[in-house]
Amino acid sequence: MKKFLFVLIAVVGMLFSQAAADEGYWPKSYFAEVGFGIIASKGDFNERSTAITDTAGKKGLIHQPALDFLATPDLTIGANIAQFTLALNFQYWTSNQTLAGFSDESYTADSRIWRLGFEFTYNLFWPDYFQIGLGGGYSYTSINTKNSVYFQDGGVQSSELMGSAVGFIANLHYYFTDQLSMVPAIKVYENWFKNAYSGRTDNCDLDPYLWQTFVLASVSLQYTF
Repeated sequence: MKKFLFVLIAVVGMLFSQAAADEGYWPKSYFAEVGFGIIASKGDFNERSTAITDTAGKKGLIHQPALDFLATPDLTIGANIAQFTLALNFQYWTSNQTLAGFSDESYTADSRIWRLGFEFTYNLFWPDYFQIGLGGGYSYTSINTKNSVYFQDGGVQSSELMGSAVGFIANLHYYFTDQLSMVPAIKVYENWFKNAYSGRTDNCDLDPYLWQTFVLASVSLQYTF
């Protein structure tokens, strides 16, 4: 997480400094965006549980939430620098999920998921009222699930899975006015979760990593100023 924030601050600072140095060549604006999306995911979370060992040497299993389908708010702030867009994107949602690794789907638990990402897009047809954005992103994700770690001695704990992702982004901008636009988007994130935490294991590395693909379809309203 610290490395992610350092890279994010460095990149944003460098680009904004360059833009400020030559406002005439790099016309810029700022924006805030509020939307709603549907997420579908597939990967290791759906297929298996994960073995861990607590600090006393007791073995256990993390039963990840399946995360097949989710609904989430999609919040973004950023800057347009000529035909380029730099943005911070945040998603936060809670839901009751089926736990993987059991013989039936009767085991469920409440999950809290949040994601913070940096996104970069290039906008075709800028500065027209209709634009197509293509780009990528890097994000950090945390998934906290209640009563999802089962130990051999009968103990049950909550878990937190932490990981990073790279993504592909495609969106459309349709400007109703100079300030207000609608932004439908498709975002595909490939996530790798390499750390897990529970009260009995502290923070531990996962080997192998858990891989999960998330596909987000969203529609947002953007205000530019």
